[in-house]
This record gives sequence, C-alpha cells and structure tokens, in this order.
Amino acid sequence: MPRNVASESTPVTGATGGRSSSLVPFLFGVAGRAEIPGTVLVRLLGDFGLTEAAARALLLRMRQEGMLASTRRGRVVDYRLAGEYGRRFDRIRRAGQETPPAWTGSFHALLYQVPESRRAFRDALRRSAVNLGYGLLQQGVLIAVRDRTDQLDLLAEPPEDVRVFVTRLEMAEADAAQAARLAWDLDTLAEVYAAHTRTLRAAVHDRPTPPEPSPDTLRRYAELLRIPMVDTLRSPQLPESLLPPNWPMPGLWRAIAQVQQVYGGPAMAYVGHRLAEAEH
Repeated sequence: MPRNVASESTPVTGATGGRSSSLVPFLFGVAGRAEIPGTVLVRLLGDFGLTEAAARALLLRMRQEGMLASTRRGRVVDYRLAGEYGRRFDRIRRAGQETPPAWTGSFHALLYQVPESRRAFRDALRRSAVNLGYGLLQQGVLIAVRDRTDQLDLLAEPPEDVRVFVTRLEMAEADAAQAARLAWDLDTLAEVYAAHTRTLRAAVHDRPTPPEPSPDTLRRYAELLRIPMVDTLRSPQLPESLLPPNWPMPGLWRAIAQVQQVYGGPAMAYVGHRLAEAEH
C-alpha cells in the first residue's frame, strides 16, 4: 500500500513554535472559554517551562500568523483562537460527537491544477483541505464525504493561473473503501490510534483516582492528551462500511474519556483558579 503524501507533508500544528503553539488550543479547551486574558495564558505557558518573554513572543507570533485574535479591555488583552486554527480546534471538540454519514455512492471531490510557480499556494490549499478532513487520493485530487469548500478561504480568490474544479466521484462501495484507505492512509492511522489507546489505558491504570489541582496535574493532562487529540484531526468522518475492520478510533475516544475523568476535573479546577485570580 503506497503511503499517502498528505500524511507526511501536512502538519496539524502551526508553523509557530511547534509543541508550544499546540499547547495554546489545549489550554483553551481546558479553560472551557472562547477568550482567555493574555496574562493567564502567559502564566499557564510558564507552567510548561516557557519564560514570560518566550510566552509573550509566542502569543505575538501566533497573532501575526492569524492563529490568534485579540481584544483589548483597558489594560487587559483577551485572546481567542482564530481562522483555520480556530476551525481545527472546533473540529477536535466535535469529533467524538459527530455521527458518521451513510455512504451515498460518491465522494465530494476537489480537483486542482497548480503550476510549479504557485507551489506555496498548492501546499497551503492541500494543508487547509486535509485539516478540514479531506484526503489526498492522488496529486491534484482531494476527496471527502461532505463538501467543505465553503471553509476553504484560499478558494475565494485563487491565482489566475490556478484551476480548481468541484465535482463528485461515483464509486462502488468496495472501490470507495480502497480509495479511502489510500487517501487517508488508514493503515498508518490505525497503528497510531492503537498506540495512543494503549498509552492512555496504561496511564489510567497507574492512576485510577484524580490527582490534586496543580501545575503538575495540568502538565500530565497535556502530556497524555495533547498529541492524541490533535491526531484525531487526521481521522476522516467516513461511513463505517468504508473503514478497515477493527477500526481503533472508538476505542481511542473511550480511552480519552477515561483520562478526562481522572485528570480533566483537577486540570480545569487549576486553570479556573488562575482565571479567577486574573479577574480580581
């Protein structure tokens, strides 16, 4: 089975700060808020080893790159997730709750022809599409079960020498399953999700009762869930009939829920305490 180009070339985190930038949406998720004061984000990032200067520089770069937006309230600056980054965060939050669609006999397809001189546009289009749930069937052909072109901002004003066509690809169910296996590299994803599941189950087995709210608890919670949650973005919302046998995603979501039951409450309590401090 050839490896899917998209799985190798499309990062799910932003270009800024790698690991550190992916901590920011995780902190929004723990806080359960759409906006967080910058002073609180800096304090929480400090719990992960960033100096105050490094944390402030990270937030500035993320805002400059459109990953964060900010609103000033007097001397306080509130931050919120923005653009494609914000949409990815929303997808992660909804992923375990969405009902897979039924197979209707065809994939939504996005066909594109981009000259080499527009390589940056091509890579950005493919990255954005994959982060929305598209799979790369082959170079120039992206497929999905649902049409998500309304969320692809790059299609609003493509360069004049770029050609993009929106269509549907009809397939027999058996052929569609093979196409899905290639487009989303499902064999590799199954290995990744199975490994995450084993790690999370072992962590819960070693710590069956909730710890105290603390920076250590927040760090452990992030250590366990940040990467698995981000990796759920790579899972397509496919009809069950198109997935390989024994698809491990449901088991991963159960393991994530078990970790949340142990660490989620204390981590939220600690972050809530930091938010309350900032409001007084």
